[in-house]
Amino acid sequence: MEKMLSKTRFKQIIKKNDWSAYFFILPAMIIVFMFILYPAVWSLISSFKEVKPLMLRNSGLFQVPGKWIGLKNYILTFKDKLFLKSVLNTLYFSVIFIPLTMLCSVTLAVLLDRKLKGIGFMRTVFFLPYVVSIISASLIFMMLFNGDKGMINGVLNLLNIDGPNWLSDSKLAMPVIAIMSSWRRIGYFMLIYLAGLQNIPGSLYEAADIDGASWFQQFRMITWPLLRRITMVVFILLLINCFNVFQEIFVMTGGGPGDSTTTIPFLIYNEAFKFYHIGKASAMSYILFVVVVIISLTQNKLNSKKLDY
Repeated sequence: MEKMLSKTRFKQIIKKNDWSAYFFILPAMIIVFMFILYPAVWSLISSFKEVKPLMLRNSGLFQVPGKWIGLKNYILTFKDKLFLKSVLNTLYFSVIFIPLTMLCSVTLAVLLDRKLKGIGFMRTVFFLPYVVSIISASLIFMMLFNGDKGMINGVLNLLNIDGPNWLSDSKLAMPVIAIMSSWRRIGYFMLIYLAGLQNIPGSLYEAADIDGASWFQQFRMITWPLLRRITMVVFILLLINCFNVFQEIFVMTGGGPGDSTTTIPFLIYNEAFKFYHIGKASAMSYILFVVVVIISLTQNKLNSKKLDY
């Protein structure tokens, strides 16, 4: 009887506080609706329409103006040579950015996985670049790789080597951007690897020492296999970052020289705000969205599998 009364009382309390609970989450719901749900739905509808800038001035808040053209924007996107080139540029960025970031991150994590005086300070120093904004980091690297007065070319000149115009060379601009992006994110992924290293039982290394295993053998047979799951997560996160790279390109090269550093997000920006092809830009955005969703689902699928010993 007491249990029934307590359940009834509990239900009454829940019903009584329903509206107050919604009141507290209302500000967050408004923000999500205004800046996520509404733009996403508007963009989805506009991807099937021919939207012109002048139409937007006379349209209502919840109205998507323009002529319905079905899948034409998607077809035009896949036929667009610049879109295909932006895909190749994004993949080129990924080929440099992902291995470099993973290699440096795991190396730093292994080196800093020590119980030494001041090790916390060293970890903080390597993490600090991640706190720097992308705009600031881009400006710093623009000064470093400046063809005339940059520090990198200054060092090369001391060695009697003529430094190139890094950001004006179509072959060198993308690697420079990839290096900057990697430098900024190495500290973050270093901490992820460091967390994985600290979860490896020390008894495994003690047994390996007794067996006479070298440092490299311990890393190859113990450390790396037990970091496989974390490595897969890091790889997927880095791959998603590659499909979101925009700010550094906007600041450092503006997509040039030519179209050599035009990635998918930068092309979407140009289509929407430079050429005013709003429907086509929306179609590109949803193609990119589908790619990122597939990558995320792949990550979840791989995480459910056994990747360790």
